[in-house]
Amino acid sequence: MAVPLWLAGGLGVLAMGGVLWQEGALSGGSAGQGSSPASRCEIPVTLHLEAVDTRFGLERDAVQAALDAAVRMWDGETPATLFRQREGQGMPVRLVFDERQASAERRDRLRAELDRLQQQIAAREEALDQRHSALAADAAGYQRQLEGVRARQREHEQAVAAWNAGRMEPSAGNRERLQRQRQTLDAARADLEQRRRTLEHRRDGLNRDIRELEQEITAFNDRVAALNREVGETGHFDMAVYQQQGVARSITVFRASDPDALRLTLAHELGHALGIDHVNDPAAVMHALLGEANAGRRDLSAADRRALAAACGVDLEG
Repeated sequence: MAVPLWLAGGLGVLAMGGVLWQEGALSGGSAGQGSSPASRCEIPVTLHLEAVDTRFGLERDAVQAALDAAVRMWDGETPATLFRQREGQGMPVRLVFDERQASAERRDRLRAELDRLQQQIAAREEALDQRHSALAADAAGYQRQLEGVRARQREHEQAVAAWNAGRMEPSAGNRERLQRQRQTLDAARADLEQRRRTLEHRRDGLNRDIRELEQEITAFNDRVAALNREVGETGHFDMAVYQQQGVARSITVFRASDPDALRLTLAHELGHALGIDHVNDPAAVMHALLGEANAGRRDLSAADRRALAAACGVDLEG
């Protein structure tokens, strides 16, 4: 009995980049002005949390805590006071909800849905693999039973031939024994036929379910590819921006996926407010991109510290 073909290939990989600080143009919209660092470091920088759009889903206290933590990342590196917060005074920090956050939230929901689908597909693959293994084992058992019945059939046929040729005593006992053997073989053949039909039914059902899953995997991979294309097309826009015109300066955040990412984004823009430009170290807060190398970090990198000392001429702790 043929063993069903198994799935070839695998699931699509969710290749979702985390681009938060890249300055550039928003696809389908106007070009972002980008964050240019302050022309010189003038400390302390006075700032305050001005506005938090409720559509971000973040409480004002959580945003204030993220801002406080971002300030501490810089102030904790030097005895000098780099920032001071005064209610309603100095540089406003605001969260402005627009299509960037709306699109990001929609992609996050789609990404979460794809994650669930991927888990479901993986579970179904595992279940089909178990069915396949069980079917292969039962098919092997059927084959062994078939070979045993065939051997017994040959023995019975040889015994019948011996009876017919007169090489076996034509006794009632021998006749009855041959009849019992035939009845036993008939029952075994009937049982084998039933097992064969059952195995073929299981094989057909398994192959049908495999084909259905293959179609779902194809559709899943298509959705992943579409999301990846969208991320690639819209990933390079201003997630937050530091702006300065004369003495007026501001930090505007357009995307805040969670408080920790918001903390890092604010820390990055605060660095611009100190006159620090982007650095080349991917692990730095002031790197142009927020990615695997710097996501979640709680302090400045050596490159950030050097940039701070160069921009503000301050002594560093430690």
